[in-house]
Amino acid sequence: MKIIDVHTHLGKVMHNHLALTVKDLLRFMDQHDIEMSVVLPLVNPEEEDYPYTSDDALRNCARHPDRLIQFANVDPRRGGNDGHYDFYPILKHYADQGCRGFGEFLCNLPTNDPRMKGIYRACGELGWPMVFDFRLTTTGVTDPVGMPYLEECLREFPQCTFVGHGPGWWAEMSADVIPEQKNSTSYPDRKVAKPGRVAELLEQYPNMYADLSAFSCHRALTRDLDYARQFLAKFAHKLMFGTDSIPSPMTGARPGRSRRYSWPTSWAECPISSRCSRSAALARS
Repeated sequence: MKIIDVHTHLGKVMHNHLALTVKDLLRFMDQHDIEMSVVLPLVNPEEEDYPYTSDDALRNCARHPDRLIQFANVDPRRGGNDGHYDFYPILKHYADQGCRGFGEFLCNLPTNDPRMKGIYRACGELGWPMVFDFRLTTTGVTDPVGMPYLEECLREFPQCTFVGHGPGWWAEMSADVIPEQKNSTSYPDRKVAKPGRVAELLEQYPNMYADLSAFSCHRALTRDLDYARQFLAKFAHKLMFGTDSIPSPMTGARPGRSRRYSWPTSWAECPISSRCSRSAALARS
């Protein structure tokens, strides 16, 4: 079965990394029966040495509309944003050119920062899903243990689709998480003592989803494979396959690695793939 990868990147965003080209990505997709990939721009200066913009994504994806789906990204701190900036005209401009969603957020702001909420309002109007990289460090969107800021926004913006990703999100697989484990270096490796906020938020809020990319998700699942299988089966309709680009030491739920989890056998319609007029498979390979 072919699948959609909902989390990839292109370009040279770090000075000590090689550029990832469209050719590289398409070759990887073909090797692993990935039908389409979502390309996420990276524009927040905390994370990148060189930005990969929405316009870069549009240009790179234009020649492969049957394989690549472009998202848009702008920094919420742009200009004089005091929490009342209207992002709709900017994002509508990108929607008119073919962008299908927003992300990923890597700005080092709280989830409930007023400057972030302007983007949520615009994405809600456009029907766009939003991808968040949660951390509790100097990069990524910040949320304390328990994800109270995220829950505030899930309630305030029920028309918006939030997609959780990153160490600050996946550390909350277990209820005994501590702040130091919500960054990118100290992943929890003990068994899940009790289901944490990830399961609670996915179950309670129709507008909360998650993508299975990167090492943070890999560690969240492999720390307790028995719980992971239960989790995947229960939330198959809320979980989306992703790689965070192509295999590297920091790439998590890629095809070869993810087969060990015994995916649920049913196809699941998800918000990103449905907005792209496709279905994503969470299927046993």
